[in-house]
Amino acid sequence: MELRQMATAFLFRDQKVLMIKKSKSKLNSSEFWSGLGGHLEPQEINSPKIACIREIFEESGIKESEISDLRMRYLLIRIKDSEIRQQYVYFGRTMKSELIMSDEGELSWVDQSEIVNLNLSMVIRK
Repeated sequence: MELRQMATAFLFRDQKVLMIKKSKSKLNSSEFWSGLGGHLEPQEINSPKIACIREIFEESGIKESEISDLRMRYLLIRIKDSEIRQQYVYFGRTMKSELIMSDEGELSWVDQSEIVNLNLSMVIRK
C-alpha cells in the first residue's frame, strides 16, 4: 500500500468559509467543493502545517501573515483501493477578502449554513 498525505484548510471570515469548487479529478468523477489544500511535498512530510500554508497561498494568494489561529482540528485516515490516505485538516481565520484566480478551481466565500448543500467528498462532509 502507498501513503498519500494531504493538508486541507478551512478559512473563516465573518460567517463565511473559503471554499474551492474543483472540476473533475482523478479522485472524483464530478465537480466538488473542498477547503484549500493538496498533497504534501517530500520536504513537508514532517510539517503538514507548512504544506497547508503553502497550499493556501498557491490557491488563494492569502499569505501566512494574513491568517490567524491556524490549527489542526482533525486528522482523517482512511484506506481507499491500494492507498492509505492521511489528511490533516486545519481551521483558521482571515480578514482578507480579495483572492487571486486559482488554477485549481473557483474560490468562493460560502455562508457556513450553506456548506451542507454543496457536493462535498464523503470525508469532508463527515
